[in-house]
Amino acid sequence: MPAFLQDHPGLGSLGNVEVPRLKLLQASSPELAQFEDARQGEFWHSLLGKNIGPSIRICPVFINWCFILWRPREAGGGILARADDGKHWTPADTEFTVKLKNGDDVTWRTGRTVAASGLNKRGSYNPNDPNSPPAAARMYSIVCSFPDRQNWPPAVLTLQRTSVKAATKLIDQLRVLRAPSFGVILEMASVKDESPSGEFNNYAFELYGPVEDKPFYEENSRQYRFFIEHGLKVKDLESAQDD
Repeated sequence: MPAFLQDHPGLGSLGNVEVPRLKLLQASSPELAQFEDARQGEFWHSLLGKNIGPSIRICPVFINWCFILWRPREAGGGILARADDGKHWTPADTEFTVKLKNGDDVTWRTGRTVAASGLNKRGSYNPNDPNSPPAAARMYSIVCSFPDRQNWPPAVLTLQRTSVKAATKLIDQLRVLRAPSFGVILEMASVKDESPSGEFNNYAFELYGPVEDKPFYEENSRQYRFFIEHGLKVKDLESAQDD
């Protein structure tokens, strides 16, 4: 690229961009049937339509979390409500009557806030079963850049339910570092895990080292500032229900 083009990076681009997803493919992932090179337990870049393999080095450019109220898959799936700031529902004060897998009809009400609705509490999925999980899923979104493939567009990981533990462990590790997250390189790998529903593929993160490429660091920093100012919009977020 000519030097004069590098003087104003990012200008002239669309501000309302949706970030593609970086998916860890599960047995139920539709990509397995759609693409010949898609493999269960390996990472998939949704914009490139590319299989990345079972491990890759990433930089966590930007991290946020929200709550999603998903319609049960058995009832058609999709997003009923969301709290992008982790606090306030959109739509607020709205009731949804849904049919659960066991055949029960239950009503979820968003209220004005997540805390007021109680939908983030255990037992809220099925009010008749105090041991049922929360109706609302906490979702962590991690925008990744790729130190070994700097020409690739950034992509976002969406971690929820059985992957929340991996996300919170990563965030705890990043908090003790004396560098911004976008200045850190991680080795991300797919690992086998188990839940009451059976075996699945989960995330494992390991610190690799600091970013030493200054232009790459500055680009990560620019992207971080963009998301701080404009917020994060994830492309095809509804397809994340099956992650």
